[in-house]
Amino acid sequence: MKTIILENDRLKIELLPEMGGKILSFFSKEGNFELAAQPARRHPEGAAARKFSDWAFGMDDTFPSIDAETVEWKGRRLEYPDHGEIWKNGFALTDQTDQSASLFWKSESFGYSYQKESLLKEEHLTIRYRIVNESENELPCLWTWHGLLRYEQDVEFSLPEEIERFRNVLSDGPLGEAGILYPRKNPVYDFERMPKAEGPCMVKYYGEEPVREGICQAFYPAQGMLLRLFYDTGVLPYLGVWITAGGFLGDYNWAIEPTSGFYDSVSTAEKNKKLKVLGPGEVMEFELTLSLSKKSK
Repeated sequence: MKTIILENDRLKIELLPEMGGKILSFFSKEGNFELAAQPARRHPEGAAARKFSDWAFGMDDTFPSIDAETVEWKGRRLEYPDHGEIWKNGFALTDQTDQSASLFWKSESFGYSYQKESLLKEEHLTIRYRIVNESENELPCLWTWHGLLRYEQDVEFSLPEEIERFRNVLSDGPLGEAGILYPRKNPVYDFERMPKAEGPCMVKYYGEEPVREGICQAFYPAQGMLLRLFYDTGVLPYLGVWITAGGFLGDYNWAIEPTSGFYDSVSTAEKNKKLKVLGPGEVMEFELTLSLSKKSK
């Protein structure tokens, strides 16, 4: 596939417009360090063969939902595909410079337009989003950042201090059954470290409380690299974490996932009364910034 390259003296970013602007590579020249999770296995060619599990690498947007499901909404039957529509559709390149690119796409199934502008400056990549419901119907939706990151056992990450409790949403892992609530500090699990290396596992959990300050960090001590993630909590008030250490198809990657709703599917977010519904003509605008730099502990 054709890639778009944004580059300066600190970072080199590779985007895939044919897959919704997926960030295929997020490379620090300073640290000789690749941040984006890379492909762990062969994947099929061609859009018709695409399913998300075959393309679970790099950094994607998930919209208008994560989980595949059918929802009856005010007399309409809405079919939400797995991990949304963005990752598997070709976007038009509307503007490009050495350090910026604007992409655009319109959904025929749901009637929204989706614009994303990526801007590179020093060690920062800022992505600005503009989603417009151009239909005459309401659009119940979830937007979630699905930026799969490089896995290392010793990664240390920090989540907003406002989160006092975490909800396990994945059964049969080290956190037990889905739905269990844990206090931030507990004797069972450290929510800001990788799971212990005791065999293949995967975990997914969400902060139970919405947050006001959208700042997260991840430090890779062996490589001396620091990632800082800044996001707009006015639009993305909830936060999830996904980690697979060989548990999902043998993959090793993880993600910090700011999201507009709680959590994963439109039906679950509606039940939790934490669902975003875009009215006809309504605009959803926000931005997200990733900063990657060399840092000693």
